[in-house]
Amino acid sequence: MGSSKSSRDSAIRCGILMAVVLVCSMVSACGGGDGGKPDTASATRHSAASGVADGSPKPTRPKPKPKPKKVTLSLDEIANTPGTFEQFRRFVAEHGTAHEKKAVRHLEKWRGFSRKAYPAIEVASDYPTVDYEADGATDEVMALEKESQYIAEAFAAWWRIDEPSVIQVFDRGGRYTAGTSCIRTDSVDKEGSCL
Repeated sequence: MGSSKSSRDSAIRCGILMAVVLVCSMVSACGGGDGGKPDTASATRHSAASGVADGSPKPTRPKPKPKPKKVTLSLDEIANTPGTFEQFRRFVAEHGTAHEKKAVRHLEKWRGFSRKAYPAIEVASDYPTVDYEADGATDEVMALEKESQYIAEAFAAWWRIDEPSVIQVFDRGGRYTAGTSCIRTDSVDKEGSCL
């Protein structure tokens, strides 16, 4: 009976050892112990977690464009410095809204600087002369005033404002203003008013 018990204990130990070997081989086959190499699924999970999948570089967000420096000349200096008009037009072409771009296309050159109630930069344009006696003249005047507000808004984005100032846009004949607006970033919302 002693040898029978010993044989049975040996068989149980042998069975436990076989079960352990079987479990270890199953774990190894599932990627747990094959020489330290991770399986494809865990490698993909690791790559995805680190931001790189399949070896391609991590996508980057485009950097926002830095805001251009504003012009710091006085209005008088702007009006009398060669090249500033072209600089302004280039700025609007690159940074302006659709309304500002459309309005600024009508401008031809700085006409000069004047000081009335506010310092004013004067601009020559190809806007038509309004016949104030004609039917519909009020609508034309209002449309030109709105255009001058967009021009003033574009100018405010380009120029560092240090005091209330206005932009006066003269018609193609050069005798009458097509519009006058305060140079400020919210000139359109304020309907061109400096108040």
